[in-house]
Amino acid sequence: MGGEGSIQSMITILRNNKSLLRRKSLFRRESGFRRLRNEYRKYDEGRIESKPISQKELSEIREKIVKQNRRTNFRSSVLAIFLFALTIGFTIKLYNNLKRYQLEAEATIMKGKTEKYLFYIEDGDKWLEKGHFNNAIFQYLLAKEIYPSEYNVNYRLVIAYGGKCKYEQSGCTEGHRILKNLKAQFPEKSELYNLSNYFD
Repeated sequence: MGGEGSIQSMITILRNNKSLLRRKSLFRRESGFRRLRNEYRKYDEGRIESKPISQKELSEIREKIVKQNRRTNFRSSVLAIFLFALTIGFTIKLYNNLKRYQLEAEATIMKGKTEKYLFYIEDGDKWLEKGHFNNAIFQYLLAKEIYPSEYNVNYRLVIAYGGKCKYEQSGCTEGHRILKNLKAQFPEKSELYNLSNYFD
């Protein structure tokens, strides 16, 4: 009877192995892979089990969807308004910056033109004091190119042409023309009427 011990040990091993296996309960759930495979088969065969939805549940779902849509639309509207306001603000700021830059550039140009104008006037006055009428006229004409309608430069041109007409007997026609235009533009300037003597 030497085999009884080995048989008894085999029975014990089988019991232990069986206890190691997953125990099945009354509420047994199938393994994940097996359950997914069965659900896929049902879906593939068009046998998905679904219970009918009541009218009340449908209306609740509809209300929920409507609320979600309203919320989404509200957020989209707020975002659109914010982006629009941001764009308008950025555009206004950019326009103001460009305008300021333009004004600064114009002021710089005007300052440079004014400096040149004053230089030509002063240099022309120096030549006029020395009796160099051609040089004075040349400088005054350069100043007139910068500010053509400026009274002071035209007045000086009349004096320079008047001196040239009186002492060199030339430039009388041009001086008289400028004087006539000045009288038409500035009739209140009494000193202009005294300059007619240069061209008589």
